[in-house]
Amino acid sequence: MTNIFPTSLSPALQDQYLADLAILLTQRPTIEATSCQQEDWDDHAVRTITWLVTGLQDKSQQAATILLSPTLDDELGSQLRAHLELEGNLPETRFTSIFQNTDAGLILCRQAHEKQNTVSGIPVVVVGKNSRPHSEEIRLSDYISLCPAGTHSLIELLKGQSDTSRSFRHRVRQLLAHDLTMRRANTELQRYRKSAEQAERAVHTLRIESRSLSRDLRSRNEKITSLTHILDPIRQERDVFRTKMMEESQKRAELEHHYTENRAGLESLEAFLSQPAPLWRRVLRSFRKPFIPYIPTLPELQPQSDKEDFSSSRAAPASSETTDSPDTHGSSPDGIQRVLFIAGEPNTPGVAYRCTRNAEAAQNAGYEARIQPCAAVGYEDIRWADVLIFWRVEYSGHVSTILDLAQQEGVKTIFDADDIVFVPHYARVDFIDGIRSVGATEERIERCFADMRRTLVRCDQGSTTTRELALAMHELRPVVHLLPNVYDHETLRRSRLGYRLRGEPGRATSEDGLIRIGYATGSRTHQRDFAIAYPALTHVLKTHPNARLVLFREKDNHQPVLLMEEFPALKAVENQIEWRDMVPLSELGEEFARFDISIAPLEVGNVFCEAKSEIKFLEASLAGNASIVSPTGPFRRIVRDHETGLLAETPEDWTRALLKLVDNPDLRRTLARNAYHDVLWPFSPEAQARRMSLALSSLNGDVEAAQAAETLLARSRLKSPALPVIPESETLFHHDILGEAEVTVIVTSYNYANHVLDALDSVAAQTLPILDLIVVDDGSTDESLDLIRIWMERHTSRFNRLIFRRSIRNAGLGGARNIGMDAAETPHTLQLDADNILRPDACETLLAAMTFGIAYAYPLIQCFDENGPIVTKKTPDLTTPPGAPVLLGDLPSNPLTLVSGNRIDAMAMVAKWAWAAAGGYYVSREAMGWEDYDLWCTFAELGLPGRQVPAILADYRQHSSSMTNASTERAAHKARVVAYVQDRHPWINLTAEKAHQRV
Repeated sequence: MTNIFPTSLSPALQDQYLADLAILLTQRPTIEATSCQQEDWDDHAVRTITWLVTGLQDKSQQAATILLSPTLDDELGSQLRAHLELEGNLPETRFTSIFQNTDAGLILCRQAHEKQNTVSGIPVVVVGKNSRPHSEEIRLSDYISLCPAGTHSLIELLKGQSDTSRSFRHRVRQLLAHDLTMRRANTELQRYRKSAEQAERAVHTLRIESRSLSRDLRSRNEKITSLTHILDPIRQERDVFRTKMMEESQKRAELEHHYTENRAGLESLEAFLSQPAPLWRRVLRSFRKPFIPYIPTLPELQPQSDKEDFSSSRAAPASSETTDSPDTHGSSPDGIQRVLFIAGEPNTPGVAYRCTRNAEAAQNAGYEARIQPCAAVGYEDIRWADVLIFWRVEYSGHVSTILDLAQQEGVKTIFDADDIVFVPHYARVDFIDGIRSVGATEERIERCFADMRRTLVRCDQGSTTTRELALAMHELRPVVHLLPNVYDHETLRRSRLGYRLRGEPGRATSEDGLIRIGYATGSRTHQRDFAIAYPALTHVLKTHPNARLVLFREKDNHQPVLLMEEFPALKAVENQIEWRDMVPLSELGEEFARFDISIAPLEVGNVFCEAKSEIKFLEASLAGNASIVSPTGPFRRIVRDHETGLLAETPEDWTRALLKLVDNPDLRRTLARNAYHDVLWPFSPEAQARRMSLALSSLNGDVEAAQAAETLLARSRLKSPALPVIPESETLFHHDILGEAEVTVIVTSYNYANHVLDALDSVAAQTLPILDLIVVDDGSTDESLDLIRIWMERHTSRFNRLIFRRSIRNAGLGGARNIGMDAAETPHTLQLDADNILRPDACETLLAAMTFGIAYAYPLIQCFDENGPIVTKKTPDLTTPPGAPVLLGDLPSNPLTLVSGNRIDAMAMVAKWAWAAAGGYYVSREAMGWEDYDLWCTFAELGLPGRQVPAILADYRQHSSSMTNASTERAAHKARVVAYVQDRHPWINLTAEKAHQRV
């Protein structure tokens, strides 16, 4: 095809040029230049003329000339000028006024017959009928002409009589003929749509009138009972109403029948119009194979998305071919598919937690989801949805109508709340201090709570964030779904990037030596809550000059969020208070990352505070904070005292806890690290998608509800995983350019000086351009430490992040891997033992397999030794032919394959949230060797899926000094390993318990 384009037109632009040419020829062949109006010129025509000019100019020339017919509107010149300026298609072009005569740059002329002082070598495009046509003019349509400058390949093709030229023109004519049919179909589609909309509005009006007539009829019937002395006249009136209702019902039936016919025609047209490929693609295809006019066929089934892959356990997964058409509602055998989140407070931060993130969870679980402010919800929204979730929606006439229509259409309804806002008698200042501090009245808040309660009572089910809220909601609704507040991937990314900005991983304090205690309240409703910690904060600031209290203020007027006049003792330490402007929720993680200590005081025993979610602990933990929180119910369940945070109830408790953290940087670092690992899975988007899948699938029927309950109850009986054990280590090398990679390769090494550089070189050779590398040395005594450090110093330009850590004491393989996982800041990690090798596309290929919800992906691994690849030998049970390469990881992913033994090597890509969910690799020197097998078994117990990538992406080195042969496959040691792993996973039943050397 390139030979039909100007040499100045790059290959990347040729498809677009041909597309625009075809569109111009398609849309304009019948328009007379003399009657051409402004609306006839759309963006396609303007863009096409631009391409003609660009394509026809010579490399030696700076511009072409556009001559506009006097019959065209003035605005066309302005459109062309604006388009060329925007696109920058003509380099080094200066624009002049329309009537100015210049020999530099682009010349836009009002009169096509005006003489222009242009160089003869510049092609000219004439737009509109030219009263004095050029003698060499080649016409493409009634109003587009080209005045060539010498021989031009495109013009030669267009005017030529060769077989190629005739074939091209024939194909274009065929396309135009077919496109005319499509345009007529589009016109018919618009007519049908308009008719359908009118019919639907009429049906809706009739339904309203029918309900009104029904109410009138009931009123008449009541009068019949109570006013017997006027019974006969009322009966006559009733008969009139019945007659009118029958007439209206007949009209409605006729309209509905007409509407159904219109919808059938509309759906037929939509199916017809959805099939053809775009016109420009068909033009291009015509040059690759013999031209065959396109004939619409039946719809092709779309492949399942990765999100549907993740939600394969759903009883009724959402179809991949859903449509917005309300007529499809309720017709699918798949049940619940579409969820509409209705925001009662759409302009508050809570909508992100309860609507945006939960809508993403529904989408990740395989459903369609939308968010709509309550005031904007219309009838079409209700007919589109299968489930309506009302978040903090107060009852009103509008809400009543929504609920009535939802019931009429068979749409399920769920009321969602993240505070006890549905119990009116809690609207008292002694329960909710915020009523006083924000200037509201108890009466107004009580009315608000009463209206939300009315909405809850009208809904089918409830959902909320904590057990305390669920218990309160159970008094009104039997079924309540527990959907906690969670983080999203963007919050995690920004929080961890802010944490990295503080420097080397594990740094105890900031570079300025200050210890920042942050209180990130988002509203002026926590005066009594802050008062609990206030005396302790004042004491710590007075006794520790390097301590700072970080508080927030409104950005525009710098008014503190706290009412500072209620805390006069802070006046004496005001020079130790850092004021920060309030930021949007999306930037809150970066603010948390500035803290060393985060506090979340609440009134213990206050029914309102006891029901609040764990969100402040969650957000602080993601950003690397050590937290002190009040022991309310939700905080007691999530915070492991002195392991992931500190609990403090009384002012004395707060003083002790603050002093302990301010004076002990190692404790701060340990609590922050453990808290991050502890919240990474239960509050992740992946975990929320599983909860949402169970909640929505339970709405499909009795069987689905029972299956969902079975899964939910089984998961509730699982013990919380132990925290990952991170042995003590020191950092020998640290390099971070603060970019953002998707994958970290973690290399574990122990006395592998002979092989470690091969492993590192294979990482550097990865095709994935942005990559992190962490090397963990587990107490080597050979020269490998120096080799690794020198290699890293020479390869800083290759990696986004380079870290070299060494365990203080030999921790074993599981401990070394946990050290690397703790240091990793990417969503995915790839384990590599220092004696093995990755192939160049390993990271990129495995990353592509790590779609949403996938815990790990493993490749085929080829075994080799000092003599080269190891091949299979002939045995009676061998299924592969002798001489084939010996491969690891050659079975598709299925948790049941783990029952009889491990089939997956440690060289696998693992999601960090999945590693945290499993409690990390086990750390035991007495049972060292099966840490990866134990991890796969834990994933199976948690229901976290893996995925095989059937491509050889790594090489496994077999040698006598490998850990497998030197330790794991020794008879006495393997017996301990088997006993240890079987005790952790009693369901496994190994078929090969005896030691077996891999040589």
